[in-house]
Amino acid sequence: MTATMDPQLSSFLVQIPLEILIRITYFISTTDLGNVRLSCRALEQSLFNFFSHEFFRKKQFMVSTDSLQALIDIAKHPTLSPALKHVIICTDRPHHNKWVQDRNDEARARLEIANADHMHLLATGGLRDMLADAFAHLTNLEIVDIRDFNSPSRRRDGYGAAWRSYGAVTMAASTDSSINVGPRGDQDPYPSQIFGAVTTALAVAEARPKSIEVLFRSGYHQAFALYDTAFYIPPRMEASMSSLLAGLQSLHLTVTLTHHWRFRPFIFQKFLAMASNLTWLRLNFNQTDRTGAEEMLSWLALADTQSPQAHFDLQPIHFRHLERLDLGTVEMEPKTLLNLVAKFAPTLTSLYLRRVALFDKNFDHRSSTKVNPWERCLSAMAKLPGLNLRVLDLASIAHSGSTWRGDVTFKTIGTAPPTKDWTCSTHLITMNKAIAQAIASMIATWPLDQPDPMDEDDSEEEEEEEEEEEEEEEENDGEDEEE
Repeated sequence: MTATMDPQLSSFLVQIPLEILIRITYFISTTDLGNVRLSCRALEQSLFNFFSHEFFRKKQFMVSTDSLQALIDIAKHPTLSPALKHVIICTDRPHHNKWVQDRNDEARARLEIANADHMHLLATGGLRDMLADAFAHLTNLEIVDIRDFNSPSRRRDGYGAAWRSYGAVTMAASTDSSINVGPRGDQDPYPSQIFGAVTTALAVAEARPKSIEVLFRSGYHQAFALYDTAFYIPPRMEASMSSLLAGLQSLHLTVTLTHHWRFRPFIFQKFLAMASNLTWLRLNFNQTDRTGAEEMLSWLALADTQSPQAHFDLQPIHFRHLERLDLGTVEMEPKTLLNLVAKFAPTLTSLYLRRVALFDKNFDHRSSTKVNPWERCLSAMAKLPGLNLRVLDLASIAHSGSTWRGDVTFKTIGTAPPTKDWTCSTHLITMNKAIAQAIASMIATWPLDQPDPMDEDDSEEEEEEEEEEEEEEEENDGEDEEE
């Protein structure tokens, strides 16, 4: 009697080598990949690790009960939970204008429920509780980030296809309205509310991710950034929050800490002091006020022997393991930058400066002698004792005075136009020689001898290059929306 062969095992697709099968399925759409997995248990088992890495290693969610419940279900799933290492909370919100025309009554009712659900999650602590439930079961969680955009890297489904938050597509369809990710007004507390809920949930769940990231692309719009109050730690949470922050290796923040009508950012100082074991710190200052960022960075650059400017400021803090420092969208005096680099020189190996302007308060446009402050600053930086930089990255840098701002670009080879980006690396030459080459290729623009008042402030043009330093999050694989 002839033994019956399992038809699944006799399939040609099952018999081909796994690496070829993965290559074949790499080019089909998400829907077709789902159909392949449903067609055969043997195929599903062969493709599971590949599938879970692409669609569940990183997933994006929004502040809605359905979306957060999906996160909890994944976190408690025996095979998917270990795969989820990167959780993204996006600033998606249901449309807030209920008077949009051409909406039937049923869709309007669903929109009202969506808005009510969103409000209650924020107001009653539901967001924190649901996140804590999920984080407590994600044993391999490495990164938690908050963002205001959808990554357009879902290449499997066509050029420019975006990874959306779980539930966003369904909510938009059921409510017959758009899902907004951007700011509402000039004083939008939403990012700070999400950040507070996320960090508190991590602390309550005793989760220990390696990185917390806040990545906003709303550009110069200061409403979408973290205010000082976002970093408040209640006394009852200090012990658990201290353990969370002490375990971080990477902290990326977009902040608008102070303005002339706000207090100094002493709340943020305490939060940052608890993250004492960072190896990578990135601060993007999403604001137009130069004084607030200057105060913050000057405090961060304080040496052990120096005293803070205000009596309620914290004493100097230390990042004894800091290897990489990123600063973005900020205007500062050269001495502030030099003091920062000098403080962290013993461990610092990478410095990334993007949309950074050096402010020269003593510049006189009537003088015949014009010295690019970047030349002096970089020359002094190369001589700092103990500094052993391996990478210095400059992108869209500028220099400025009290009533003007000028770009600093770099010459290129041949007839190519100047470039805004320059990376100095020690792969082939020493950092001193690399810096010398950068200085030699710099082209600084200056105000006219008789400046036109209409040209005094070009800062907004510089800020329109919104957060494009996020190379590491232009994912080749990403988070999936609902299937």
